[in-house]
Amino acid sequence: MIRFEHVSKSYGDTLVLDDLHLDIGTGEFTVFIGPSGCGKTTTLKTINRLIEPDKGKVYIDGKDISQTDKVKLRRSIGYVIQQIGLFPNMTVEENIAVVPRLLKYSKEKSGQIVRELLELVNMPYEEYARKYPSEMSGGQQQRIGVLRALAASPPIVLMDEPFGALDPMTRAILQEEISRLQKKLNKTIVFVTHDMDEALNLADKIVFMNQGKVVQVAAPEEMLENPADDLIRSFMGKRARENEALPQTASDFIRTNVSVTYKNRGIREAVELMARRKVDTLLVKNLDDTYAGIVSIADIRRLGRDLKTIEPLVSRDNPMSYADEDAQECFAKLLSSNESYVVVLNHDQTIAGIVTKTSVAKSLADAVWGETS
Repeated sequence: MIRFEHVSKSYGDTLVLDDLHLDIGTGEFTVFIGPSGCGKTTTLKTINRLIEPDKGKVYIDGKDISQTDKVKLRRSIGYVIQQIGLFPNMTVEENIAVVPRLLKYSKEKSGQIVRELLELVNMPYEEYARKYPSEMSGGQQQRIGVLRALAASPPIVLMDEPFGALDPMTRAILQEEISRLQKKLNKTIVFVTHDMDEALNLADKIVFMNQGKVVQVAAPEEMLENPADDLIRSFMGKRARENEALPQTASDFIRTNVSVTYKNRGIREAVELMARRKVDTLLVKNLDDTYAGIVSIADIRRLGRDLKTIEPLVSRDNPMSYADEDAQECFAKLLSSNESYVVVLNHDQTIAGIVTKTSVAKSLADAVWGETS
């Protein structure tokens, strides 16, 4: 699908890409990672000719893209960036339909595309299509940015640290969604990140770069087991070390893929979200994304009949911890309560995730394994 042959790029005396050779297969989720300035974003931007190499060629389906009109090329490649770039004076529907309109799709076809894409990310058309970006959260805006990149059904989608500005909870949910969409739609996705956890969660293939060169190309499991050098090993952190001491903080045990909503959401919306996610509680955020508490299906059934929103039902009964708190203290809070998880917060009061009783069991299992190995 995508091939780099002898691709080099310099800015003044600084060599950014150094004789790059690489193949990216059709339908692969390829993640570029490496230290700042390693060349990963430059590599990404050569694919849609936002950056032109000084030497070498980039091919898509065997065709030299330098011979393709830039505008035509970019309309055939989806592009998502961290800054999102939604048009503030356009509705959600108008933002998603930008490229289909440029490609002269009919109004009816564009509308059908918008409906289908919103449905894929559980954002009902009737509720969201006529909203403006300013009326949505950062996570919702980023979803629309992703859908806009998919609207004309491009075979390739480029994503440059798209979730880097989001809180950990929203980021984890969007990672899950983009992985699901990629598998469902069979897109070739080229994704840039500086976060190894994100790379391991998403990638079919990880490309690790340093100083403009590809240091290692491998599936996540292979890179975990056999990092090519000490730099990659340092990015892997505790994942690639042998005989690692037990983690010491709650953050080493948190689950970030949890269900969250805002306190101004409707009762029915909350119940439907619980049903979709197969959970009986939701973590609830204030409108500034700080932690508000939890809401349970039991309380909704008992008290929610005459309420319009979940806000009166939000409680802070669950034990809470901070991400840098000693793991044993976090576990003690959980085990001394009747709850199934501890809510873990960052120091700015945003949600980092939860620690469950399964996390405690894993800690004990790791300790036993370490003693017997």
